[in-house]
Amino acid sequence: MTAKMIDFQQRRQLEQALANLSKTENELELIEAARRIAHEFPSETVLPALIRHLDTADSQTRGGLGHLAALLPQEEVTDALRSAAADRRRSPLARMTATAIAQRYLGVEFPAALTGDLNSAGDAAFQSLLEAITEGKRNRHILLEYVEQMRELSEEIAFLVIEALGRTPPADQVELLRLIAQDHRLPIARAALAALEALASTEAGPLAIRALHTLQFVLPEDLAALAERNIRKLRMAGRRHEPLEPAGWRSLLSPADPNGNQTVWLVKTPVEQGENGVLLGFTVNLGVGVVRFFGSERVETSVLPAAQPPGQLITLNDDSGGQTTVLTAPFDYGRWLVAEAIQAHLAATPPQALPGELQLYNDLIWQFAPPHLAEELQPFWKSDANVGASAPEALEAATAALFAHPIMAHWMLPGHAIVQATPAAARPDPTWPLTEIVGALLREIARWPESATLGPALQRALQGQAAWLHLAGEEALAQQARRLAQAVPHLSIPQNPVLAQMLARSLQRRPPSAQR
Repeated sequence: MTAKMIDFQQRRQLEQALANLSKTENELELIEAARRIAHEFPSETVLPALIRHLDTADSQTRGGLGHLAALLPQEEVTDALRSAAADRRRSPLARMTATAIAQRYLGVEFPAALTGDLNSAGDAAFQSLLEAITEGKRNRHILLEYVEQMRELSEEIAFLVIEALGRTPPADQVELLRLIAQDHRLPIARAALAALEALASTEAGPLAIRALHTLQFVLPEDLAALAERNIRKLRMAGRRHEPLEPAGWRSLLSPADPNGNQTVWLVKTPVEQGENGVLLGFTVNLGVGVVRFFGSERVETSVLPAAQPPGQLITLNDDSGGQTTVLTAPFDYGRWLVAEAIQAHLAATPPQALPGELQLYNDLIWQFAPPHLAEELQPFWKSDANVGASAPEALEAATAALFAHPIMAHWMLPGHAIVQATPAAARPDPTWPLTEIVGALLREIARWPESATLGPALQRALQGQAAWLHLAGEEALAQQARRLAQAVPHLSIPQNPVLAQMLARSLQRRPPSAQR
């Protein structure tokens, strides 16, 4: 077979691979498809093909091109995108795509003069918008990709999109406006909220009011208050969202780790024929925010964990090839944990955007009535400043009992690393009794500036463990964890029996260098 024939076949295969980007269902599939292209085809063939496809109106394909660009030689792809953005012979859509890919995926900002004439590119924006709406009815992840690309462009383009949306059928506007309302640029978010309120008087009214209801839970304080005011005005006009019962939904919870991180799976098993399952996975930290998120609203029932009564333990395979144990818990408790984490996330300084796919799928869990922390769980999360620390002997006994439970197996501090980081003059002699070594290391930790965050994080972690143990039916241990959580704010680091146990457990293991 001639070299020309091989080259022709390779180009056809590459074109098909690029066309298949539009068929991906979520971000993970899109990233994997881009990786396959970068792995299977030479970069000198991929780069010209990428540039040829810049004028695609398909948002999912544009996102795939961005991921692909990030895998190519950076200097070459940046130069090619810069040339494409500056080339006025190309369509406005192709030039805007080149600019957006460079900014979002390569971290390169082209000079404004390069694309200054694009601010009037209304026809290209409207063409792209219509394509996104059409494809978004098949897979709404395409709408997320469209909005994320829009956020990399100027505010003028964003307002142009909102204006163009007004020329489409009302029902086609709602989902995009819900996503645009989560824009970090406040004027754009406010404009989207106003547009949703205006849609309430159209045939898309129920959808628009539902969108406003769900946005209350995921917007920064000022914008959430604006959404709430809009909802109150609509309610007084007789237009309201009536939350449905969350049929088929449940929570699965991991124990907390010592940093206060906890995995929450919100799972929906189909209740009607033809429905898809839903799996939304969060790693939450009530002091930090949403640490990690993945989600899919098209999960086959056979893939979902089997439904179990509340309080039952389920063993599942995790991402690392190992296994993890989760607890079946009330749906509202899982949502409450997520809601608290989102509020912590939005309150961070500097502000942090929620993960993109969480912005897309959050309406699935916030369309219901607001989550409430059940009365039986409230004591575990209550921090009472008037409650003093128990006697040291009682706290040590509570610590020993709690650490005997398997959910505490990974609660350790890196003892051997802390020993090495301790200045020689303060480093404990390895021949000392373990309790003396631990005491010396705790005094060293107390000197560290970052030690101020240890107490609050440990308290949240113990609160999470206490609630988890209560739901698992381990009431005695739940109360021990609660006692320790209440004591933490009153203890200095050298007095803290939980930290002492975490250090001792680590030091009793062989150091990593000795395991090689």
